Amino acid sequence: MHNFVLSPIDPKKLSKDIADQVTANILLAVQKNPQPTTAPDPLDDLVPKSEVRGKLASSSTLWKYEKDGKIQVYAIGGKRFYKRSELMQALIKLKK
Repeated sequence: MHNFVLSPIDPKKLSKDIADQVTANILLAVQKNPQPTTAPDPLDDLVPKSEVRGKLASSSTLWKYEKDGKIQVYAIGGKRFYKRSELMQALIKLKK
């Protein structure tokens, strides 16, 4: 059997102490069991050539960039794609 000692305590202090203890327990549990991170889908980085054409460059400019090795084109089943990250790297920052 547990022994209880009753003493006067301020209700606000009691609720704060309880909240602090609960918060500490939750933080400890989260640190022990971190949520698994899912790897990003590599296909999310691919942009169809049809979306790039006309927005960033014309078909002939894209072809020239591919030929010069400035951007890499990927294909499957006759569809052509660019990696978003490679397109961003190909952009040139202009001085003002």
